[in-house]
Amino acid sequence: MPGVLIISGDWQSRALLRAQLIEEGCDARAFVSPDQARAALGRVEDSKVETQKLKVKRGSTFSPDLVIADISGVSDRGEIGQLASLVRSLPADVPLWIIASREEQEWIELLKEAHLENVLFRPIDGGELVRRIKSRIHCGDLG
Repeated sequence: MPGVLIISGDWQSRALLRAQLIEEGCDARAFVSPDQARAALGRVEDSKVETQKLKVKRGSTFSPDLVIADISGVSDRGEIGQLASLVRSLPADVPLWIIASREEQEWIELLKEAHLENVLFRPIDGGELVRRIKSRIHCGDLG
C-alpha cells in the first residue's frame, strides 16, 4: 500500500490530511516535526530489498512514497535542516512536497536539494491536495 509521511506542526491540518488519505486507501503516518518522525521511525536495511523502509517502533514496516511537510510559520532554520536531512535519508525516488506561505522562499531554496518536487502555497483545498497525492503515488481508487 502506498505510503505518505506527513510532517506538520498544525495538528488540525495534519490530522485531517492523514484521515482523508487513510479513507482513500493510502497508508499515512503523521508527525509534528522532523525530529519526532525520526525518533518514531527507525531505519530497516534489508540486503534483499533495494529500497530502505522505515520501521515504526511498534513493529510495523512503513515505506513512504511521498513526504508532505507543512513549513508554514516555521521560523527555525534548524527545523528546515532537520527536514532536509530526514528526506535525504530516504531513497532518492521519494519526493518531498511542501506546503508553504509565500514568505518562506528562503526555506524553499534550502529544501531544493532534498528531493523537493512540489511547492504548494496556502491556501490549499484539502480535497484537491488528496486527489493530487493519490494521482502521484497511485493509492486508492482513482476512478
